[in-house]
Amino acid sequence: MDCAAALEWDYSELARHYRQRAPYSEEGLRELFAALRLPPQSHGVDIGAGTGRLTASLVAQGLEVTAIEPNAAMRAIGSAEVPQARWLAARAQATGLPARCARLVTFGSSFNVVPADAALRESARLLQTDGWLVCLWNHRDLDDPEQARLQAVIDEHVPGYAHGSRRDDPTPVLAGDGRFDEVVHLQGTLLHELPCADFVHGFRAHATLVRQAGAALPRVLDALTTALHGRRTIAVPFVTRIYAARRNARP
Repeated sequence: MDCAAALEWDYSELARHYRQRAPYSEEGLRELFAALRLPPQSHGVDIGAGTGRLTASLVAQGLEVTAIEPNAAMRAIGSAEVPQARWLAARAQATGLPARCARLVTFGSSFNVVPADAALRESARLLQTDGWLVCLWNHRDLDDPEQARLQAVIDEHVPGYAHGSRRDDPTPVLAGDGRFDEVVHLQGTLLHELPCADFVHGFRAHATLVRQAGAALPRVLDALTTALHGRRTIAVPFVTRIYAARRNARP
């Protein structure tokens, strides 16, 4: 089953480029798991699992993981990369899993592309009382001078470029739902060193840029390549921002 056909955000064309993107900060994930204190072999549901970046980290923590990914192309890569997880074709608002089956529900760079009310309702249904909902994103550090310069290249070629809700703090949405308490904000940093060609190529998996650039995307990528002045490698600073909310006993 491929659930992607009717989705507003279809990642089919982006899937083969997705592994070029940076991993989440190990520092941030260590702080997260230390705060959650999940028992060994707890069930975690990774919603919008994509190609399995976060899924792999959950498995490495000893969790029993169900990965929910509606896109067949993403799911094929993810299931090959993280075969220890159970992969299901389903959506954030209707996973098909039993109620109260999980101690952890995660959205790795996916909460901003799903209907928030429906995703929170389904997450609350899946979670046991005192279980945790976690949303996290990787953000390039645009306070870094080089990244600010490269972002200016993008802005020049995509007038009015907007980063979208992925850089917004979801705390008011999580806290305002009524079924989640104790929203905790954590973050970690990483320096992702990679060939410049791979850095530029990775923007082909950046859905926000791909959608806004449209036919101008090749020109944007060429301009970024030119801006890197023939260098071989680049060290890209990222901040992994993590928001965790505990499920309360409210129905």
